[in-house]
Amino acid sequence: MVLQNRIKMLRVLSWALYDLANQFFVLNIVSLYFVRWIVINKGVPEVFYSISFGLSMFLVAVFAPFLGAVSDTYRKHRMFLVYLTIISVVFTILLGFTNSVWIALIYFVIANFGCQEAVIFYNALMAGITTREKSGLVSGIGKMFGYSGAVIALFLMRHIVVEKGYHTVFIVTGILFFVFALPCMIFVKEKHISCAVSKAGRLKGVFESLKPLLIASKDNAPLMDFFKASFFGLGVINVVILFMSVYISRVFGLKDTQIINFILLAAFFAIMGSITSGIISDYLGHGFVLLCAFIMWGISLMCGALMSNSSFYWAIGMLSGISLGSVWVTSRAFIISMVPKDNIAETFGLFNLVSYAAGIIGPLWWGVILFCLKPLGQLSYRIAAFSLVVFLIIAAVFLLRVINKDNKVI
Repeated sequence: MVLQNRIKMLRVLSWALYDLANQFFVLNIVSLYFVRWIVINKGVPEVFYSISFGLSMFLVAVFAPFLGAVSDTYRKHRMFLVYLTIISVVFTILLGFTNSVWIALIYFVIANFGCQEAVIFYNALMAGITTREKSGLVSGIGKMFGYSGAVIALFLMRHIVVEKGYHTVFIVTGILFFVFALPCMIFVKEKHISCAVSKAGRLKGVFESLKPLLIASKDNAPLMDFFKASFFGLGVINVVILFMSVYISRVFGLKDTQIINFILLAAFFAIMGSITSGIISDYLGHGFVLLCAFIMWGISLMCGALMSNSSFYWAIGMLSGISLGSVWVTSRAFIISMVPKDNIAETFGLFNLVSYAAGIIGPLWWGVILFCLKPLGQLSYRIAAFSLVVFLIIAAVFLLRVINKDNKVI
């Protein structure tokens, strides 16, 4: 019994370490150093970075449902996780060997595709290491490790970027991504489920298994409303993740050291938000906690858009950190609680399709507004930030519909 508990703990910790590994890429490449190298150092307009990010999300959206269904049918979640992680690692490292902005953007598209697509199978593996009753707690542990990774990345990279430059940061990020992803790729295994159906029959079942989840019937209406809420809510979050460092630099005039301190503060509160929201949502409901997170996002955006005194930017960091950690934890646990285990990966595939579609629309919305309002200077950023509040209001409306419905899916 003691040995079994230790094995379970090892699997949970190994699974959670992948969240930490993933954050090295998300923070260093997507949110901070690569975007600053492209937009600020190279002077490329934000809309081009938005298009590159959107293209990678489009590829994920195209492949996510099918690969998710294939992995469910063949019970190969870990295999897809390994291959996609390696793709992301290789092209992240390649970013360190080019000075061409356009080649770098191509490498970024491929690296981000691998990273984001791998998350589908990482999320699906959670169903094999926990119960539905503890899904919020385990999801929270994963995100707690993830934002701890963000803190570690900031401490490691702030000296490297000053002494060695951005390209060294890209190479080190790829290596650390691989190292911290290894435990999950080695120790988190799937239970083998025997099946008498032929491979051809199972492959046919891949397409048939998608049908119930694509039809908005009475029984899966809560899932459809959850997807709609996620589309608008995650559209906002993708914008913040992509352009937060550029925004606070140009609107509040923060220097590099202040930006790193701001992100450290946000990451610290994201850790607190992750584990706290996971525990609370197991008792109060995942939908209710997710709604609270959207409300906090709205408050953060309005403060960021209207605040003129940069002395209080730390308050935005606290709120956005708590809400960021809460959104991913409760969304993941919400799906686990709503969907049968046999449909976990394909449902996460559809969820990621929705979130990555939001990842296309949100950043493009942001980039187009800034491009059109460029003559307004700093004011264009404030208008763009305030416009995102509308997205969150729509997300809250759809989420309220889910909270009062029976969470049952075909």
